[in-house]
Amino acid sequence: MEIRSRKIEELIKVKLSTLLYRDLKDPRLDTFITILGVSLSKDGRSARVMVSVIGSKQEKYAAIRGLDNARGYIQHRLGREMRLKYMPHLIFILDEKTEETVRFVHRLVESERRNSEVERSRVQESNGIELQDGSLRLETEEPEENM
Repeated sequence: MEIRSRKIEELIKVKLSTLLYRDLKDPRLDTFITILGVSLSKDGRSARVMVSVIGSKQEKYAAIRGLDNARGYIQHRLGREMRLKYMPHLIFILDEKTEETVRFVHRLVESERRNSEVERSRVQESNGIELQDGSLRLETEEPEENM
């Protein structure tokens, strides 16, 4: 039964993503919406759909309301395409952790970039002697003799 549930979850995710971009014309759904995952209940009567929306808070909640309003149409279309005995009742849940994770990773990358720049300048300073003209000369280099 578990294998069947996973197949149904994946099929709902794929079909819903396709339906969302091709058939739904609600202006609240014009933002960038990603179906992250689907979790089917044990009895198969309901499914939690994790949704990520890129945009302002108003756009995010408007998109969830748009999905909720289109739920009947979505379930009808999915049920017809999937040919299940019972089409699960879809519950749309806004996933805000994805955006937080993206921001966190972005901060880590920026911090690493700054740290590598600082380390590079330290290495350059420790391997060389700064000359009066501001240039850097490695300690192992022989000074040029004037002829």
